[in-house]
Amino acid sequence: MLTIIWAGGQPGKISELRRMTQEEWERIRHDLPTNVKTYIDCDEDTVLISHPDFSEKELVEISDFDGLKFSDGLIPVVTKDEKGLVLMQAFSNLESLELSKNESLGIYFSRSRNQLWRKGDTSGHIQKLKRILAPKDGSFVVYEVAQEGAACHEGYYSCFFREQDRSGIKNLVPEIPFLGK
Repeated sequence: MLTIIWAGGQPGKISELRRMTQEEWERIRHDLPTNVKTYIDCDEDTVLISHPDFSEKELVEISDFDGLKFSDGLIPVVTKDEKGLVLMQAFSNLESLELSKNESLGIYFSRSRNQLWRKGDTSGHIQKLKRILAPKDGSFVVYEVAQEGAACHEGYYSCFFREQDRSGIKNLVPEIPFLGK
C-alpha cells in the first residue's frame, strides 16, 4: 500500500491523504495535471503531490485522540516543519501518540520492527514536537516539529528529496539539503 499526500505547494498546506494500491496510484498518476510536482519518499511507499491550487484541508490542534480513525491500531502521521515543508510520513498507534504529546518529541510506531520508534534515537536527528493536528474527520495526524538535523534516514532534511517526472525518472530536489547520516 502507498500513502498519497496532496499538498498546496512544498512547503505548503496539506489537502488530502489517501492510502491506495500501486495499481490505483498508476491510474491516478497518469491523469494528474501536467503542472503538478510529484515527490517520492526514500522508501518509495509515500508520494507527495504538490500544486499551489490544491485547497487546504482544515486541520485543528488536538490534545486527545478520541476522534481519530485507526486502522489495525495505526494511523498515518505526516510530519512537517514549522515552515510547512513536509518532512516524512510514518504511522503511530495510540501509545506513540500519547508519548509524543507527553515528551514533546516525534515518536512513531515502526510497522517493520513492530515497536515504538523515537525519531533520532540512533541518528541524533530529533524532532521537537510543537503541535499535533488532525482534520475534523480524524483520518490522519500531522506533527508540526522543529527538525534538528535530517528527517530522512538517507541523510536528507526531508524524505521527499526526489521529484519524479512524468516518465518516472527521479531527480534530486536541490532545495532539500543533504545533512549526512
